[in-house]
Amino acid sequence: MRELGGKGKVPFATNTGVTVGSSSTVALALNHQRLEAIFVNDSDEVIYLFRGTPAVLNQGIRLNASGGSYIEDVYLGAFTAICASGSKVLTVSETEAETI
Repeated sequence: MRELGGKGKVPFATNTGVTVGSSSTVALALNHQRLEAIFVNDSDEVIYLFRGTPAVLNQGIRLNASGGSYIEDVYLGAFTAICASGSKVLTVSETEAETI
């Protein structure tokens, strides 16, 4: 995990669930304050995760069904996702720096 890079900043996390479609779906928006993002496939179908857009089936980062996961601690841009049949859940946890 990166250094926070200065006094007055503390990390905090946001947890969400994203319904991934059979067309490219935004899973996580660009965030210049991101320290880490964790993605877990909470469905019964493979989900493909992309750094950037658009997500494409059978390309990018494959998240296997029932718990396939990916942790990112460098890339700050948007993530998109796609699956074959649509309406599948991808859980997302993002840690970012908050100025206090």
